[in-house]
Amino acid sequence: MADLYLYDDVPVLRNSLGIKDENTLDRIEAEQSRANMMLLYERGFHDFTPSGLCEIHHFLFGDLYDWAGKYRIINIEKRERLLAGRSVWYSNDEEIPNDLESAFSALYQPNWDSLTREQFVSAISRCFPCIWQVHPFREGNTRTVVMMMTFFVEQHGYFMDQELLAASAGYVRDSFVMASLDQLSEYEHLERILLDAVQSAPIHYDVETLCNSISPSSDRYSKYQKEPYKPQPHYKRET
Repeated sequence: MADLYLYDDVPVLRNSLGIKDENTLDRIEAEQSRANMMLLYERGFHDFTPSGLCEIHHFLFGDLYDWAGKYRIINIEKRERLLAGRSVWYSNDEEIPNDLESAFSALYQPNWDSLTREQFVSAISRCFPCIWQVHPFREGNTRTVVMMMTFFVEQHGYFMDQELLAASAGYVRDSFVMASLDQLSEYEHLERILLDAVQSAPIHYDVETLCNSISPSSDRYSKYQKEPYKPQPHYKRET
């Protein structure tokens, strides 16, 4: 089946600016979504439901895509180097609503405010990959889920080091991959960075970090940019 989200003549996502160069679109999308993240964070957010996830996605990407905030209508796969070129098993398009409802139900189970910080991090490291694995949107799923996770963390009295997650975007996505392998899932990678990112006190950024948020130089940031772990490739079981 043809990808309805791409232009007919080039494999680039249809967008409101008519950009047909993939690198240019990636750059502009990154800049706009990051600016929108800051605006949304300033505004605040408290709707931890599937409709809330759609709202975040639309806020971040609505400037570029008319399908922002809407569930994808095709099935997708993405080759992952950590999976020897295979893809995480994302939800079939017609199952997205049900799968999201199931994934979000896990958020309502724990008594979050009774958990220690370490227990809290361990729990969100298992809940949010279930939401991510549904991959309800054609693109922008990781940024949307991380944005909701940030609001969820701060809803419960903690503070999220957003610059750490932004500077370590590759590690964060890889850790979601490794936590989305069903019975083979490995949660320790996501848990590792969240133990650094989720803090009990407000986080103060130095001038260098704020001016160079993509590649801060402190050890706290750089350790997640040097690929500190190299998990063995995993293979999905044949069914």
